[in-house]
Amino acid sequence: MNINVSFFDLITLIGISTGLVCSIVLLYKAKKKKSNKFLAFGILSFVWLTTKILFLSLHLWEVHGIGFFPNSVELAFAPLFYFYTVSVIDQEFQFRRKDWIHFLPFFISQTYSIVLYVLTMQTDIYAEKLEIAQNYFFNDIKKIDDYLLIVSSVFYFYFGYTYVKEKTENFKTIALSIADDIRFLRNLLFLLMFLCLIHLINLLLNTVLDHSYGWRWNLIHAVIAVIIYYMAMVGFKNADIIPKKKTERKSGTIDAKIIEKLEHAISVDKVFLNSKLTLKELAKILDVEDTLLSNCINKHYGKNFRSFINQARVDELKRRLLHGDLENLSLLGIAKECGFNSEASFYRIFKSETQITPKQFIAKNLKDISF
Repeated sequence: MNINVSFFDLITLIGISTGLVCSIVLLYKAKKKKSNKFLAFGILSFVWLTTKILFLSLHLWEVHGIGFFPNSVELAFAPLFYFYTVSVIDQEFQFRRKDWIHFLPFFISQTYSIVLYVLTMQTDIYAEKLEIAQNYFFNDIKKIDDYLLIVSSVFYFYFGYTYVKEKTENFKTIALSIADDIRFLRNLLFLLMFLCLIHLINLLLNTVLDHSYGWRWNLIHAVIAVIIYYMAMVGFKNADIIPKKKTERKSGTIDAKIIEKLEHAISVDKVFLNSKLTLKELAKILDVEDTLLSNCINKHYGKNFRSFINQARVDELKRRLLHGDLENLSLLGIAKECGFNSEASFYRIFKSETQITPKQFIAKNLKDISF
């Protein structure tokens, strides 16, 4: 038998090889990071699924022992992805016995595939295998699996996204220790939903175009290979990044240290002079998590990060005005040196913080200076 390996088959083989290697690494490191285990099984399920596509593409399906090989892993991936999401966000997550119910559709489908495989192995004539499969509703069962995959994916991906949003409020304020995992989750969710969309379109087109869908198989080849490769590479990269466990705060000691660092950064380093300063950048400077820094500012100063920085800029501008800087620079020039990036925002923020305009402040405190 001649086996012709196409470009898309080669991409699939690369994806399978990469997925297998990285899954082994992730399983080995699962003790360090619990989420590695779910990601490893998720990658392996995709690899397992891809072998079926490869058998069909290489025309190996009619080979005795290969055709009808039990491979109904599609219904396992969505719940695996969901549990990976939960384990990334919740460091204390434990997979419980009752959670196995999420994999019940997979077990039923896989049991059917195993039984059918055993029955078809009774003959090495492919036509007879097809007849046995047809007698046991093979095509109908596979169609049901296909549509269950779409429903399952939408269900689990929605609840996975909702879980992340609920636990982290929004992706911009996520703790630094799992920021890379969250970014990975978002990108992976997009790729998986794109794959589901292609699969749904294929199912609908199959009813119209019969079986003339070779180019669509190639597209699925490429997308699945990209997903496997992406999951494997990013998963391998993040395998050793262990989220920091929450620690108990004793008498506000941690908060006090953060406030001390923050006040030094404001009064001595004057970090607020950077007009593009963000909460995440300031957290990196202080070597703390951005959510922790935000909470400390809210609790200690009664302000959010942006209001706190704007107050520092206003205080610096007033100090410079009182020290005569207006004699050498324009009001807007001083404002920009203090971290304000536009005239409109400067006037709005100054009035919001002081209840008077910059000109009223100058008129009240610097009567001898014209502007």
